[in-house]
Parts: sequence; C-alpha cells; structure tokens
Amino acid sequence: MKLVIFLAATVLFLASCGRNEEPPDQVANAPSFPVDTLEITGYIGEELGDSTSTFAILADAEYLAGTGNILVLDNGAACFKEYTPSGDYIRQISRQGSGPGELSSSTIEFFQMGGNVFALNIPKQGFVVFDDSLNFLEEMPLWPQNPPMQSVPVSDSVFAAYRLETEESGEGSFTLFRRIALYTYGEEDYDTLLWQDSTELTISDLIANSSIIVNDFLLGIALGGNSDIILLSLKESDNYAVHAFYPDGSEAFTITVPLEQVAKTEEEIAEEKTYMNGLFSRMDAQGMGDFVPEPYRDMVVAVYTGPDGNIWVQRGTQEQPFFDIFDLEGTLIGHKVFPEPGWTWHFSMSPMGILAWEDDPELEYQQLFLVR
Repeated sequence: MKLVIFLAATVLFLASCGRNEEPPDQVANAPSFPVDTLEITGYIGEELGDSTSTFAILADAEYLAGTGNILVLDNGAACFKEYTPSGDYIRQISRQGSGPGELSSSTIEFFQMGGNVFALNIPKQGFVVFDDSLNFLEEMPLWPQNPPMQSVPVSDSVFAAYRLETEESGEGSFTLFRRIALYTYGEEDYDTLLWQDSTELTISDLIANSSIIVNDFLLGIALGGNSDIILLSLKESDNYAVHAFYPDGSEAFTITVPLEQVAKTEEEIAEEKTYMNGLFSRMDAQGMGDFVPEPYRDMVVAVYTGPDGNIWVQRGTQEQPFFDIFDLEGTLIGHKVFPEPGWTWHFSMSPMGILAWEDDPELEYQQLFLVR
C-alpha cells in the first residue's frame, strides 16, 4: 500500500488531458460579470535545442521574490533553470542524483519561504532547501512514509501542507486520512490542523480500483493562498466550494457558487484514460492498475492568490481556463479567461505576474508562457 501511494504521489502535478469542443454552458454556469481575457506576452521553451531552451518535464515555475527572475523546475532533467523576467536563460541549479542538494524526477513542486526555495522531493522524504542565491542550504527528510504533496508558504517560517497519512485498522484494512495543516520550518508534526477527512480501505480495494487513490486523494485537493489567506477546495464534480482560512488557522469564510454538473465526453474520458495509463507505464507504477476517469468534470481545479492580491478560483467545467475572482472577504468581483484551450494548464501567480504551462500540450513539447 505504501508503494502505491509513493508511486502515485510522483504524478500529483500531472492532471488529466483532453481537447474537445465545449458543450454549451448551462444557465447556472454563465459568468456574472464581463469576462476579461488574459494576455500572453512571451514564452520560454523550444521543440528542439540545447538544455537551456527545452524542458524534459516542466513541473513548476515561479517568479523569484528577490530578483524577479523566473525559476523553473524541470522534473525530467531533475534540476532548476533560472531565466530573466523576459525569458533569457541564466543558469542551471542542481542536478539529478541522490547526494546533498541533488534532485530526482520525483521532485513534485517548490515554493519560496523566508527568502529560501523549498523543493518537495519524494525519495528524500521532504524538502531540499536552497538559499536566496539558490545555493544548496540543507535537506529536511522529516516524513519517511508520507511527505507533503502540496505546500504553500504562510509566513517566513510557517507553511500549509497537504499530506496523506495512514493508520492500520486490522485484518487487512486501514484508514487513509487527507490532512491539511500548518507546519513550522524544520518540524515534523503539524501545529494547527486546518481540515481532514478519512476513508476506510482494504488492500483488496486498491487492487480492484487503484483509481481511488488518484481521483480522490492525489488529484482530489486544491491548495493555494499566501500570507493573507489560505485556500482549500475539494475537487468535486457536484460542489463548488472554496474554504478560506486566516494565517493563524482560524476559518475565515467559505465561497460557494451554484454551478451545473458537466459530463465529460466519451472522447475526453478515453483520452484521459490513455494518458494516465501511459503515465503509469512510463513510471513502471505496476500497482496502479487500469485507471478509470471520473465521469464528470471537477467544478474547481485550482485556487490561487492572484497578482492583484484577490482570490482566483479556476473552474474545471470549461475547457478554456476560466477564473472567478473574489475579494478577500469572499465577494465575487469579476472573471478572467486564459486565451488558450486545454485541460492540463497550470498557473503560478504572484504580484510579479502569471506563468502558465501545459502538462500535455498539443505541440507535444512544453513551453512556459508569460501572462499579463
């Protein structure tokens, strides 16, 4: 069971794919305000070229708080690549390996906290930390079985993290917990529990339907926010709900929007199934079995603090990435749409701007887009 969780966790940053014509929106899915279109101002990444201009697997990207440069996590090459704000290559940081400061293809994401960069590496059971000059600082192997799978900084020393944890229930059964909590830099145990739920499972359940782990646990949570607000949404097809917490862990408010369910097309389901099974095969994740997609689209797929400081909620009911914008009191104030369609877009947002990339682009190679 631990092997299944470990193998599946390495694909957390990869979402399902599909490119199909969008069915007409239901009335309940219509926007409430005029929709502004985001503008792509440039990109990084070529189909062919040396390692400075190509990505093996682009897993994460952020503007660096100190310099404004762009830091890209290339998961396939197990390294960081640094670029100027306009996209010119500067240097590579780290490399593939198991030594101090080295990364692996199981480096899921990174975040910035207190001027340092924290790379979440599954085999190293926690974080590989780099200082504000991107020099290796230390490693934090705090969670031997279930390291965090998503994390967002809350202060210079506190971050919110999503972890899976298990407890044996006896006679081949166990309880699998989803927990989001606040952690202090360097501490294994959480300080404040923000949210949790649990499911009783058996090894037979996983063998019969290992898609439970992917759909409900690995890809079932959206975590975001910053030092002003922490955001959590369960990625569900029948409920649009975003829970907001203050940095001290107290609950602020919950945002709900009445949307209609949107079914995936047969083509969409087939493409998603093919993509995920191919991914498991490339990873030699034999314990995952045959992936079964969910029949409906998730209403919320991601939550962010936008470049304007407001709450940006990305809907999953529309093929073209669509954001509902709320103020820090939970009031809807607008909508924005990304100009390119696709189901596997990811976004990184900060006061310096927006970065966007696809897991499974139609061009069959990845680019990082600079967005205004």
